[in-house]
Amino acid sequence: MSQRLLVALNGSPGPLSSVGLLLDAVCRGADAAGGRAEHVHCNDLVARPCQACGPEPTTGYCVFHDDMDRVYASLRDAHAVVVGSPIYFDAVSAQLKLVMDRCNCVTPLVRLPGGGLDFRAKWARTRRGVFVTACSTQHPYDLAERSVRGFLKWIGARWEETIAFQHEDSEPGSVAARPELLVRARAVGRRLIESAPLVSPERAG
Repeated sequence: MSQRLLVALNGSPGPLSSVGLLLDAVCRGADAAGGRAEHVHCNDLVARPCQACGPEPTTGYCVFHDDMDRVYASLRDAHAVVVGSPIYFDAVSAQLKLVMDRCNCVTPLVRLPGGGLDFRAKWARTRRGVFVTACSTQHPYDLAERSVRGFLKWIGARWEETIAFQHEDSEPGSVAARPELLVRARAVGRRLIESAPLVSPERAG
């Protein structure tokens, strides 16, 4: 069996953020389970925003060729996907949202031979997905979670759980004072690697 890949999409702009520390723990758990983890810092990507170019704009993924090309390749090969973001105005960060929007082409709108349009996934929905977030205790994260769950479905993953660090302080990396969350994150990384691939709905039955 080839080494399983866990892709962690980090939407935090801060290099030492709580989201980053939680995703690092997830990646360590994946490595400990014999898998391979790729921690993608969305803030470091050079990528244009989605231009909503319509059905069948290209035979590949996107009409633009930038750092998203390697993100597509990683997501295609992933056994599991973990998405991390702080909560900004009840939503995910701009850095992560850009990546999410550019992944619209993973399940593009296509023209049917007999006429009409439909969405067609480029790969099967066999991946497991998790959302990792950090936010104030005064702010909910349910709207951001809903968006991430939709994104995971679009890229062939099924959301399974959310790890949320809700805190009173505003210090970067303060999740370090919550070792139980870091332990949980590491256990999630291990579980994702050790779990069998999901059965795609298209292949079930």
